[in-house]
This record gives sequence, structure tokens and C-alpha cells, in this order.
Amino acid sequence: MNKKNFTDRLKQLFSRQDKPKNKVQGDSFKARANNISRRFKETKHPYRFLFNTTYDTIWNVLLFTILSLSLIGILLFSIGLGYFAALVNDDVNYTNEEIETKLRDVTESTNVSFASGENLGTLKSDLIRESIKYEDIPENVIDALIVTEDENFYEHNGVVPKAFIRASLQEVVSSGEGTGGSTLTQQLVKNQLLTNDPTFQRKASELLLAFKVEDLLSKEEILTSYLNAVSFGRNANGQNIAGIKSAAKGVFGKEAKDLNLAEASFLAGMPQNPYAYTPFNVDGSLKSEDELSLGKKRQEYVLSRLLTEGNITEEEYDEAMNYDLYDNMTSSVDVPNQKYPFLTEEIERRAVGVLKYILAEEDGVSREDLNVTPLLNQEYTQKANDALRNNGYQIETTIDKNIYDTMQDVKNNQFSYYGDRSSLDAIDASYSDEGEMQKHEVGAMLKNNKTGAILGFIGGRDFKSSENNHATQTSRMSGSTMKPLAVYGPGIDKGLIAPDTVILDKQFSIYNPQSGTSYSPQNYDRKDFGLLSVKNALANSYNLSTLRLWAEVRKHNPREYLDNLGLNMPDSLFDQDGIGIPSLPLGVNNMTVEEGVNAFSSFGNNGVMTDSYMIEKITDPTGKVIYEHEQKEKDVWNDSTAYLMTDILKEVFKTGSAYHIKDYYHSISSTYDWATKTGTSEQFVDSWMIAYNPEVTLGMWMGYDSNIPQVYGTENDDHITIYNWQSLSSALQNADSEKMGAGQMFSQPNSVYKESFCGMLMQKGNCGEDKEISGLVANNTQFSNKSGLDDNDVLNRNGKDFDTGLSASDLRGVVRGSGDNYYRIGSTPKKVVKSIKDKLKESKSNSNSSDNESGYDSQNNSSQ
Repeated sequence: MNKKNFTDRLKQLFSRQDKPKNKVQGDSFKARANNISRRFKETKHPYRFLFNTTYDTIWNVLLFTILSLSLIGILLFSIGLGYFAALVNDDVNYTNEEIETKLRDVTESTNVSFASGENLGTLKSDLIRESIKYEDIPENVIDALIVTEDENFYEHNGVVPKAFIRASLQEVVSSGEGTGGSTLTQQLVKNQLLTNDPTFQRKASELLLAFKVEDLLSKEEILTSYLNAVSFGRNANGQNIAGIKSAAKGVFGKEAKDLNLAEASFLAGMPQNPYAYTPFNVDGSLKSEDELSLGKKRQEYVLSRLLTEGNITEEEYDEAMNYDLYDNMTSSVDVPNQKYPFLTEEIERRAVGVLKYILAEEDGVSREDLNVTPLLNQEYTQKANDALRNNGYQIETTIDKNIYDTMQDVKNNQFSYYGDRSSLDAIDASYSDEGEMQKHEVGAMLKNNKTGAILGFIGGRDFKSSENNHATQTSRMSGSTMKPLAVYGPGIDKGLIAPDTVILDKQFSIYNPQSGTSYSPQNYDRKDFGLLSVKNALANSYNLSTLRLWAEVRKHNPREYLDNLGLNMPDSLFDQDGIGIPSLPLGVNNMTVEEGVNAFSSFGNNGVMTDSYMIEKITDPTGKVIYEHEQKEKDVWNDSTAYLMTDILKEVFKTGSAYHIKDYYHSISSTYDWATKTGTSEQFVDSWMIAYNPEVTLGMWMGYDSNIPQVYGTENDDHITIYNWQSLSSALQNADSEKMGAGQMFSQPNSVYKESFCGMLMQKGNCGEDKEISGLVANNTQFSNKSGLDDNDVLNRNGKDFDTGLSASDLRGVVRGSGDNYYRIGSTPKKVVKSIKDKLKESKSNSNSSDNESGYDSQNNSSQ
């Protein structure tokens, strides 16, 4: 039938074109029947006539049916298309940029590295995931994944229609096990862009997004995104893992590029059912033999597919089949919070503190608004914490692994400790408290003076018994470490004193008319030492002479120095005029080891304090630097003050409160130029030693988490903080002499020179009954003519504000100068001088045995 005949018949089908000559004539049925019979007989070809009539009738019916079904199909297709569009309207409303971001930037664990380059590991997270680049993925993994999950991966455009329809129907009707109709592209879309809901809506969205992803990403990019995103069950620690890189490390303890065929095929088979095939339980132990067989059978299937498809040879197949998977699995995964718990916690805390300001700034919230608005601060702290767990940052720290590990090793194997004590032994314990046993604790920190970088620290003895970071977070009474910071440093910086200035060490009482009580401080051994040099008083950490000097220094705004050092003294330690309370120099304020190390590092850095820090840089997964530390410096002291204070504090090792390790000091002093200050708080609750050289500052605290006296009585004091500091410094010097400042010596600045002056009067020449001495002074040291020992300037420097009965007669006598050089002020008979010398030597010997530092008498607030 040609085209014209088809058209004519189509027209005839839908139009009425009756031809009279063909009409059957007759008024009745019988007449019409006779007429038909007659016409059939008259036809020359009756059978042909019958065939044509039947053919025309069938064709017309068939044509009508086809057209009707086509119209119905078009209608149903339109309805289905509309329904399909309605289903996917919300789920595929992603821009191309959003799709690429979601597929490539999978949630990833933050990784941390030491300053020395070694990898510390990933921070704790609900899911451990590390990203990998395509070129680092083994070919065996890719081949195994494709032959088992998507054999047509390189041919299709995201969807295999037949398999898609079959899998969709199976999901919707929940027909038991599916037959794997989803391509790798669809699985990626489902995992990263959609949910796992078995609905037509999700399947419809999956279909369109799969096509879209194939247009946006190359096949290599799709494979990389899939292998970075997909779950691989658990690692040897029992942690949830995702991504082939974390799977290789977590299951076999190696990098992905180092996987062999057997290992690669085992991991490649896991994504189909990761928690069934994973070899590890939630506690990190291996599963039972029956459960392990599931993963092994899956691996064998993967290998058989690789062999069938020609990806491997028979020999490679046999070798992989005979490989003992479970003997070659790792037993554990090193994670920071397990091996380095104190370090991990501290890095997380500091990183959150950095990130919250970055995230707030991105939202237009200023640092000032964040600091003064608690709800905002809480909101962005949580955002920063979430980002730290999931955004795949790389954090570079200042911590030197060798130094940090050395510090932990010495703490564990060389330190001495007092025994465990009950919290009920605390000086502030309440009868209602429930007692708990506490270990004797330690906190220490090593800092570079110039950069502020924290090279290492000791957070505590055992993280499991106490999670308090005793180096950065535990704030305790500072004891006598405050003396150089609050009294002697400001006194020298203001020009009030020099190291050889003479001051008085004698008991006194301050009456408080409001309370009707008196404040009567004492030295540690409850003796006084008369006239002595500033260097002698500080080196031996005498309280009485320090407090007398404080009576004058406190009028010259020493709080400014303390604020610049970052010590943030509470207002309760100052009166309404900003004058410090009498006991402030004895360390009644709290500070952390880090704060103490910061403060003393200013002496080691020519008077400049550089803020300590632990995070060098933070980068995002693309390598973009989102944070980099900026060095912050404060000029706290004149360089002359820093040098003169160092000159004094070196004496602490030789004849002062750290003389117990003087032999050690003398053995290393030609290589390491250390200066130090020790300290002990009230009733020996806290003990300190902070030392510095031109390169680093090393500080240590010891005590209990509660305010428990470490010993009762000086006879029980083993000076373990001092000896532990020696052990730590010695080990660190052996570990890295250069970083510890080997060969670097303090050099005398031009602002310091030697001068002859009257030791008590602080004037040049005409000393009268005073003694002319020679010693180092600063170019701003104040010398002025005085009327004599009863001059107000002299009396005020010796504590007249505290001791109203002070007179010139108190300032006459034998002086113990620097280096135990004795001389007299006033007319003291020589035999009396000799007697006093002998008495002082005997007293010094006894006081040295008790460290000369107080802190035992709570009533008198004595402090070392």
C-alpha cells in the first residue's frame, strides 16, 4: 500500500463519504438480503470481493486501535512526566557548583602534625575519614570496584535503564535482596546528595542527578569522590571509617598505594555491606570466625570477577586467594587522643578558639561582639567544634615530637613523686566532701623565648586518672615566683634599686584597725637576716626583706608590669588607689605554668615578652591557609632590667633556693646559661621552679589537684620539684642541645655598667657611716644625695610604711653582700662583726637545708 492509499484510507476512517452505487437497496431486511445475494452472484470474483471487504474492515479496526493507544500513551506519558517532575522538584534543586562541592568536599577528619614534620594523626570524630587523590588510588582497587559494583561504568552516562527500573521496583516493593541496579554514580549521588529512603521520589531524584553528575565530573573524579565518601565499616580501634585511605590505614595499617591485590580486593568488596564485611567489632577486636567468613567470601567473589574479566592472571588469583588476610591486619590505629591525650585535647581547645572567630567573621560578627555576647560565643564555639570534626583541616603545631616525647619519658621514668593522698586532706576540705584518692601531679612547659612557640609540655602524670592539663589549664598559687615579677623587676626598672642595694630583713607587724588583727609575715625558717643585698634577698627568697621593699615599689604602679606579662591580677589584690596589698609578692594570686613561663621568658628575651602559642597554621582540604599565627610582642622591661634580673637569678643556683643542684648547674653553666626562681605556696600546697636561658624557658609546677599540702614540715621536704627540673632539663639538653640554647650566653647591654655607690643610701660619694661598694647598675638607676640613714627615701625603701617604728639604728650593722661579701654600716665592733658572720653562716646553712622558702605557716603567710 503506497502513501496515497494510506492517506485516503485514513481520511475515509474519520469521514463519512457514502457512495450511492455501493449502497445496499431494499425496504426490508429480506429485500436487502436478496439484493446482497444477487450482487455477490453477479460479481466476477466473489472470493476476492470477500477478502477485500474483510481486509478493509480489519485494517480500519487496527488503525483505529493503534491511534487510540498512541493517544492514551501520550496522555499517560504526560501525566507520568508531570508526576516525575513534581517528585524531583525539591531534591535536584542544586546548582552545579553545589553538586561539585558536595561530592568533592566530603566530611573529613582534621589532621594534626608536629612542628618537626611528623604526623600526629586525626582528631577524634564520630567518623574517621581522610581524602585521597586519584593518582594515589591503586589500580587493583579501581578494577575490583568496577567489576563488582558497576561493570559498565566507563560506557554509561550515569544510569543503566534496565537495571535502574528493576532495582527501583525491588526497592519500592521491598522484594528482599536487590540485584544491584545502581551504578557507582547513582550510589555516590545517593550517599552524598540524597537519603536512603526506598521511594519513587528519591529514585527519580537519583536518576536526574546521576545524569547531571556525569556531565559535571569526569569518570576519574567520580571514582575519587566515591572512594573518599563510601563507608568501609570499622577500623582496628572500633571507630567508624569512610574512604579508601582511612580503610587502608584502619584495616591493614598501611597507605592505600601500598595495598596488595588480596588486600585491595577485600576492601573493594566492603562497600556493598560494610558492617557485615568489616572484620572488627565496635571495641576493635576481631569478629568470630563465622562472621569473618562473610568478608572472606566477598573477597573471593571479587577476585573471581577480576579473573573472569581478565584483570588478573591465574597466578595472581591463586596468590591472592592464599594470602592470609587476618594475620596481616593491623591490631590498632594510632590516634592522637589515645597516644597523646593531653596534647590532643589542648590542640582541639586552641583550634576551636581560633576557628570560632574565623567562622564568626565570615558571618559578619566581630571579635568584640563575640567576646561580649555569651550566646553568640556559645553558638560559634559549637560551630567551630563541628567544623573541626568534619572539615578536614590540616593543623600544624609548634610541638617538637622529639622534645615532647622526651618530656613524657622523663615524667614517667625519672621523676620522683610524693604518695597518693585523699582529697579530704586538702586545707579547704569540707566535712561534707566525699574523699577521693589523688596522685601527686606535675605540669611543665618548654617555650622558645623569641618566637613564643611552645616546644613541648607535660600535662600531667596520667590522663586516665586526671584529665586536668596542669601545664595550660590548672591555675594555682604562684608562691615566691611573684617576687621578681612584682617587686624586684619593677624596682630595678623604675631605678629604685640595683642588685647590690642594701635592704633590711627584719620582722614587722601591720595592724588592721578595721579587723583588730595584725599581719605578721615571717621567713620560711621563722628567722630574720638583717642587712643584705638585693641579690642575696631574692636569691634566697627571703620574705621579710622582699615585703619591706614592696612597701615602696607598690607606689610605682607595678601592676602595669603584671598586666603586660599577662598575669591579670584580680582587683581584690589592690586597694581603691591601685596599691597592692602587703602580701601580694608572696604569691597569693593564681597562675598556670604557661603564664609563669611566659612571664619569666621576658627576662630571657631582653625584656620583651612574646605570647606563647601552639598552633602555627591551619589549612583547609584545598591547601588554602585560613589561619597563620602572627607573633605578638610586648616590651615589658628595659634591657638593663632583664640583664640585672638575670644576674640576680643565676645566684639562685649557686647559693640560693636551688643550691641543691648547684653541682649540676656548675657542670653545664659554660654551655647553658640558666637563671631561675623557685616558689612554694602556703602550707607547701604548690611548688614551682621556672628557669630560662637566652633561648628557652622551662617551667614546672608540682602539687595535688586539691589544695593538699605536699609535706608537713620542712624536715619532710625532699625538694623533688628542683631535682625533677634537673632531670628534665638534662634529658632535653641531650635530646636537642641546639633548641635548648647550647652555647648561647647572656651579654651585658650598654645600658648596664659597673658603678661605685653607697649601698644603703643609693648615692655617689659622701657615704658617711654607709659603705661605698661597687656593683652593676642600669643607666636609669636613681642616685641622689641623702641626709643620712634616717632619710625618708632610705626608710621608705626599707619598709617604713609597714614598720612605723623603723629608725636609722635598724639600718646599722653587718651587711651580707653579694657573693657572701660581708661589711658593716655604722660603727660595729670587729668582734661583733665576726660573731654575726659566724651566726649568719650557720643560719644560712640551716636555711639552705630547708630551701629558705616558706609557705608552711598559714597564719603568717610565709612563702618561699
